[in-house]
Amino acid sequence: MASNTVHDDDRIYDAVDQIFREDINPMVARHGGKVELVDVQDATVVVRLMGGCQGCGMATVTLRQGIETALRQAVPAIRAIKDITDHGSGKNPYYAPGTAGTSAVGAG
Repeated sequence: MASNTVHDDDRIYDAVDQIFREDINPMVARHGGKVELVDVQDATVVVRLMGGCQGCGMATVTLRQGIETALRQAVPAIRAIKDITDHGSGKNPYYAPGTAGTSAVGAG
């Protein structure tokens, strides 16, 4: 059974990696962000948000309504999405919490 889980996790990893490269990261790059696929463990996709996504006030919405929705539609075998981002250390979030939605991108 364990070998099937590893095999399934490898297939999920490959599918998610392709979706991130072709679809997700080009979209979040517009806001200075990137989503890193860290691992897949027991059909749980482990991600880290970086750049403009790290510490962004909209990161949870982006993750749950955008990324997670897209991944679950494309790869039904996914059980969960786990975000391991340290949002408190974000240096240049796209929407900084507490700034009334002011974007760091284009601020000058």
